[in-house]
Amino acid sequence: MKSTDKTTNTNYWLKQNGLKPELLTAVDVELLQAQKIAHNLLKYHARLLGMNQAATLNNFLNAMMFGNKRRKITKQQCYKVMNIGTEVNRKVFKQYRLLNK
Repeated sequence: MKSTDKTTNTNYWLKQNGLKPELLTAVDVELLQAQKIAHNLLKYHARLLGMNQAATLNNFLNAMMFGNKRRKITKQQCYKVMNIGTEVNRKVFKQYRLLNK
């Protein structure tokens, strides 16, 4: 497999998970983790989110799109997104456990 094929596959995977390949080295890890969590929650588990949670995730993703807004995102905002992800993960696990009894 050629190097360009690997890069293309990697970039495709990153875009599928809501990440921009060019931002990997430019932003903090917390921002990238929160962006991936927010993207996946809205994509796969939107039905488990409350209205305030969905709005928080959408606002976070919207801020991540623009450099000026991205620089203003604090780590507390990232942790808020990650906490929403943890809460939804617990709901998913609880549903899974109930189905497999």
